[in-house]
Amino acid sequence: MFLKLLLISIVLMSLVILGLGVQTFFSKKKTFPQTRISKNKEMRKRKIYCGETQQKMIDKGLDNSAGGGCSGCA
Repeated sequence: MFLKLLLISIVLMSLVILGLGVQTFFSKKKTFPQTRISKNKEMRKRKIYCGETQQKMIDKGLDNSAGGGCSGCA
């Protein structure tokens, strides 16, 4: 019984991984989403900055709407 359940689980997981791989490979966008805060346009629109930039803004007494970016954060 256990072996049968294990085999079914492996087959289903293989199909899911294969499906995700095919979807990624044949995607029209052909790029992965940008995950770095300093490079992500959507994050900048929402005024979300990296921790280093936010700490500098707090130290200077600025609020989060002051702008600025962070090119040095990893």
